[in-house]
Amino acid sequence: MKLAGLFVTRRTAFKVSGLGAIAIAATGGLPALADSASVEKTNIQTVKDFCLAWADDPPDADKMVDQFMTDDCLVRFGDKVGPVTGRSAAAALFRSFLANGERYDLKILETFARGPVVVNSRTDSTLKGTRSTNPTPVVGVFILRDGKIREWSDYA
Repeated sequence: MKLAGLFVTRRTAFKVSGLGAIAIAATGGLPALADSASVEKTNIQTVKDFCLAWADDPPDADKMVDQFMTDDCLVRFGDKVGPVTGRSAAAALFRSFLANGERYDLKILETFARGPVVVNSRTDSTLKGTRSTNPTPVVGVFILRDGKIREWSDYA
């Protein structure tokens, strides 16, 4: 087979793939995959816990930001609310949604992670007392760093 000016034989391809396997084994590449899966699982749990915190009675915006967000976090709720950066701005934004004594049920339907990115499909509903209203389909995209949410974008 001719490839970009190089003549590639099965023997050459076999040698190169063998060298690649040796390099992966020498660098510990396979355990890195296991570590990646563990990080992804931890990131998914962090996002689940964060989503559950919106239903606390009452939700505590400052506690949510301190527990789940990085110092330089960015929060974007679609295109109708301007993005905010930093913990204090995120806490103020969260408080604006919680101002009327409302809570939110973020019912996660599906979640997946790829590296530091966690995506979930949810139905978000407003909780007022015992009533649940305004169910809205939402996709949340979270980027985590060191176990905390660095970016959160919601799309309804």
